Amino acid sequence: MWTSLRTNRILIGRVVGAQGLRGELKIHALTDNPARFADMDTLRLYGSDGTLRSELTLLSVRFLDSKGIVVAGTKEVKDRNGAEALVGTTVEILPEERYPLEEGAFWVDDLLGMTVVNHSTGDVLGTVSDVVPAGENDLYTVRDETGTDHFIPAVKEFIAGVDLEKREMRISLIEGLW
Repeated sequence: MWTSLRTNRILIGRVVGAQGLRGELKIHALTDNPARFADMDTLRLYGSDGTLRSELTLLSVRFLDSKGIVVAGTKEVKDRNGAEALVGTTVEILPEERYPLEEGAFWVDDLLGMTVVNHSTGDVLGTVSDVVPAGENDLYTVRDETGTDHFIPAVKEFIAGVDLEKREMRISLIEGLW
């Protein structure tokens, strides 16, 4: 899931416009699982300053898949002007509202700040500073003690193990990777 934490909340969408005249919200989905909107009862919308702007009761959800847009109808917003007033707000959830992941998958925010260790030698290489979407496989950005970033493909060949409790990622280096 490619989302970010903001004051212990996870960004899953951004209101980008109004749809029609009845107050439906056009939401750009910022989650790997846009279908999650269909399972939600409420939308919590936050302003750019991080404050809660609105908590809306969801009545309907449909998807414009080719555009990555979720169209949401709510009980509280009844016209286009009301929907347009919410453009720019973000849809955020609490960590406990996330979907369970498949075995071996991790949330981005669980990996950030994790210590990275060379699996063969036990040497500390740095910390995970970012996760970059790069097509089929993400890249873990590992920042070493000099501030240099190294990019490690998020594939089994390089990731020997991740221990969430120890906050440690073990990587198998090959020549030229570091």
